[in-house]
Amino acid sequence: MFASFSRRLTSWYVVAAVTFVVVILSALALAALYAYVHLVQGNIDADAREAEAFSARAVMRRETFVAAAKEFEGRMNRPGVRMVAFMGPPRPGDRDGREYTRPMLLKPGPAPTHHAVPRPPSARANDGPPPFDGPPTLVVNGIVLRGDPRHQAFDGSRIGFALETAFGGRLRRVDFVGGALSLVPDVNATFAVATWLLLAIAGVAALVGLLAWFGGRYITTQVLQPLVEVTHALQRFAARDFTPQPVTVAGKSEFDAIALAYNAAAAQVAAAFAERQAAETQMRQFVADAGHELRTPLTIVLGYIDLLRRKADDGDERSRRIFAAVAAEGARMRVLIDNLVLLARMEGDDARPAEPFDLRPLIDEIVDARRILAPSLQIDVDLSVDAQVIGNRDEIHEAIANIVDNAIKYAPDAPLRIAADASAGGVDVTIADRGPGIQPGDQAAIFDRFYRGATRGDVEGSGLGLAIAKRAVERAGGTLVLQSSTADGTAFVLHLRADQVRRRETRIARA
Repeated sequence: MFASFSRRLTSWYVVAAVTFVVVILSALALAALYAYVHLVQGNIDADAREAEAFSARAVMRRETFVAAAKEFEGRMNRPGVRMVAFMGPPRPGDRDGREYTRPMLLKPGPAPTHHAVPRPPSARANDGPPPFDGPPTLVVNGIVLRGDPRHQAFDGSRIGFALETAFGGRLRRVDFVGGALSLVPDVNATFAVATWLLLAIAGVAALVGLLAWFGGRYITTQVLQPLVEVTHALQRFAARDFTPQPVTVAGKSEFDAIALAYNAAAAQVAAAFAERQAAETQMRQFVADAGHELRTPLTIVLGYIDLLRRKADDGDERSRRIFAAVAAEGARMRVLIDNLVLLARMEGDDARPAEPFDLRPLIDEIVDARRILAPSLQIDVDLSVDAQVIGNRDEIHEAIANIVDNAIKYAPDAPLRIAADASAGGVDVTIADRGPGIQPGDQAAIFDRFYRGATRGDVEGSGLGLAIAKRAVERAGGTLVLQSSTADGTAFVLHLRADQVRRRETRIARA
């Protein structure tokens, strides 16, 4: 419940946290890279100043360019700086300044820089290669490359070179007698620093994302908990579970107001149901007490009426009809009181003991009793199983008898069928008639007390028979449903708990 919304909310937390951290760390990384480039540029400028001073001393000492270049190379100890030495006369169009303005990509070497430079013509033969008359010669890592050094391209990091250029890095050229030294940034080192910063940003962002996920899950759970509990409580209400279960409020969410409002409403509903239950209990008790109190005087009255009716048999016809009508209404009142007392008892807490009993003798007993009163009844009994039904025998008897009596009252000349078959966890008893059926508008209320449908006609009744039958079956742990009702008849199905259900090879059928 709310799982999809919780995941989306947690994802928003993660995206927001990671974006914020990446932006901050990217700004810090750019600042660090800018500082590194300018630090390297400071080293280049410092080395260039030393190289200029060293060039002046080399002139005073009359040192060759090769010796001066090697000696200065040994003195270089600042990080991030590489030295490229080349010799030859200046080319036409070269600037006289000490800075190269055109970019050069230099091939990185295993050491900071190790260069061998040819000797000028005045040097000894074993000091280096012979003099040359062509264009300037560039020597990098012992490899001689001919051509203009400003136009040479080497396999350095293009990303590092782009970063150096973007952040203001530049090379410096120092002229010597017979050659020149170029001090350039180590673009591979710059690229390595940028890579390390990028990996650091990725690692920190991943860690922050993981922490934000767990933190977001915790926060989301705390925020949505009141909504989840209120939804569960409302679902219990929808399932007719009105047991008051207040929602716990931790005071950590803005949704706590919903939980508090629900708790207040649930308390009111629980109080209303408690009052209703108390009123129903009092009503059931009143009906039971009134029924018991009315039974005795009604029995006495009916006895006197029967006595007077017998004496009136020798009198006029009018007296006999009066006493017969009074006796019939008294009997009807007695049935109504008995049904009210029975229903009040069934809706109470005094459950009758449930014991296994045979279903077939019970059905035979009900059918035989009706046939004695009306031998012309067409009742077909079709039992495909023998079953031990679990429940109170008298109450199950009352349930089946009420449904059979209803069918006989509304369709006395129509055939009636009683069948039993095995079902999941018990046995199904089907009672079907060929009567007028129940109107669709009446089917939802047929189990209500005192309800009588539109097809009742002149049939007498109290409207309690089906209510008593349904309650009796429910007390036994079963169900009573209206399976179908059309103009051709009605069928009720009683699902009863049973054990030792045995299917018969030959069905027991009686007509």
